Amino acid sequence: MGAFEPGRRLRVVPTDPDELRAFVEGIGSAPPLPNAVAYRLRVTLNGVTPPVWRSVTVRSTSRLDELHDVLQTVMGWNDSHLHQWRRPDLENPGVVDRFATRSCIEDGFADGARCEDVTRLDDVLTTPGDAMVYEYDFGDGWEHTVLLEGIDNDESPDEALCVAGERACPPEDCGGVPGYERLLAVLADRDHSDHVSLSVWSGGFDPEAFSVDDVNALIAARDAMSLYPPVVGSRIEQVLTRIPYQAAPHVHALMARAHLQDRIDQPIDDVMDGALTHLRWLLRRIGDDGIALTQSGYVPPAHVKAARDELDWGDRRAGNGDREVDNPQFERLRDGARDLGLIRKHRGQLVLTKRGAAGLARDRELWEQVHAGLPLGRERIELEAGFLVLLTVAAGASWSERRRAMVEGLAALGWRNPDGSALNAFDASWVAAVTEDFLSTIGALGPFDGLPPDWARGFAQIVLST
Repeated sequence: MGAFEPGRRLRVVPTDPDELRAFVEGIGSAPPLPNAVAYRLRVTLNGVTPPVWRSVTVRSTSRLDELHDVLQTVMGWNDSHLHQWRRPDLENPGVVDRFATRSCIEDGFADGARCEDVTRLDDVLTTPGDAMVYEYDFGDGWEHTVLLEGIDNDESPDEALCVAGERACPPEDCGGVPGYERLLAVLADRDHSDHVSLSVWSGGFDPEAFSVDDVNALIAARDAMSLYPPVVGSRIEQVLTRIPYQAAPHVHALMARAHLQDRIDQPIDDVMDGALTHLRWLLRRIGDDGIALTQSGYVPPAHVKAARDELDWGDRRAGNGDREVDNPQFERLRDGARDLGLIRKHRGQLVLTKRGAAGLARDRELWEQVHAGLPLGRERIELEAGFLVLLTVAAGASWSERRRAMVEGLAALGWRNPDGSALNAFDASWVAAVTEDFLSTIGALGPFDGLPPDWARGFAQIVLST
């Protein structure tokens, strides 16, 4: 089981619900529980060389089942196997205290064990140098030493935080320490007969890969669906619930910033104005008489020039010519209005549809058409990519954050290129273009490599809440 540093005796925590309630609330003779402080833990995967380890800060009052979730996340496991905890009873040599899941105890697989979901971390580790063993996957038998490195009495973290570490966690189901050692040997030997098959099986595993930022993104993402859930029954909920946080941590991490918990029925004025200004101008320009198109099917230069001069395009204007082909933002505005069902071509003219005429007459009607019409696209991949774009806008994400979240999210939803290869940032942008171009045209994405304006965040939040 390995050596442990000296520490104080464990305090017994009752498992009966009534006894536990009395214990927690200080009823009867139960001593008051200490306030939460910051525990700095060093978690080391036993038996692996070179070592795989993490240093993480957690609340001292975390329950062991909560700590299990943290360790799964920071180490890189998938939580697909059973686990338990062991700690030597320092006053009774040879006696080991065990802590198991409630289901294992109720099913009779952990006789004599205490329940992890009513055991606090500061009841198990009390003094720097105290340690316990966290065992995961009883078949492969992965054991971790969890060492209390230090205590910061002036801090009480709201969330766990990884501060350091080295190397990647072994792949699940690789056969424990012996199987992992063989896997590393085969991956390092390109001439080995199993090199190709194990490379594919392990997904291109890199034993040296580790990033504190990536681990903390996983921590932030892990509880996002429970802490910051989208509106029940909303269309974005149907997308997000199909995206595991392990596969797309940056998508889930955005939820804390997107504020999707509440349905928003009434837009505020600046949100409506920001979303409708360009469309309203185009509908008025077309009006009841329509716009006669050129023989090539383009909007005449006079209208393009008026749009360029009268509308604020931010830094998105391209070229100074008066032709539609020289002004892609105007072309995208026209395409967006068409995709929303507001305008159409008819006998050589650009005319309003019934929906567009109603929107021209009443701003609220136009708002409803735009609100209900997003994201744009006909194919499912276009719509799902559009939802991801709107999520990044609602969260106020930068251009680079948007690209990363879209690549992760589309991959987690199962999308691949026709040849089976993974989508890259260009591919993700291409499939999201119909929604992204429209949002860019109305100014909802902000300047290139900048942040979306506040009205655009509110606009995206309203769209995603339905």
